[in-house]
Amino acid sequence: MLNTTLIILITLILISQNILLLNEETLILICFVTFIWLFYKKSSQNIKDDLNYQSLAIKGSIENSFENLISSLEMELKTQRDLTNLARNFIQLKQHFVNLNSITSLKLPIFSLNNYQDIYRKKLTFTQKLENQTSKLIALLLIKKLKKILYLKKFYTQSFQLSNSTCIQKISLREYFNFV
Repeated sequence: MLNTTLIILITLILISQNILLLNEETLILICFVTFIWLFYKKSSQNIKDDLNYQSLAIKGSIENSFENLISSLEMELKTQRDLTNLARNFIQLKQHFVNLNSITSLKLPIFSLNNYQDIYRKKLTFTQKLENQTSKLIALLLIKKLKKILYLKKFYTQSFQLSNSTCIQKISLREYFNFV
């Protein structure tokens, strides 16, 4: 207040002594300066509070965006690590698959051969059993037929008394006893 009073007194003295001339421009300038000064005095605290509020809001927004940026960068880093691990796991999976295929391809012919050998052995055993049974059956059928032939020969030789057939009968009997 003292400063304002002092400035007003000095201005009045200068005007009264005609040192300071009052024309339109000077009066407009004085009014403008006074208006600005009064506006500053009355609204400076409100402007300061508003600017502080806005600066705190901007600061909070920037801190929040930095935290979001840091969390997104950490997530991106984790994703990159996971992708690297995934790629490494796929490479290992490929290596295991190649190893499995190579081992399988090496052992498949042996397995196939063993499988075919087992099947062939079973078929061969079956064939041998069938052959043995068939040969026994053929032998029994031949014996049966030979018996019938011998009985018929015996019947004919006894019934018809042919000299040639008696000799044949003796030879047949000898062969039959040798066979049995």
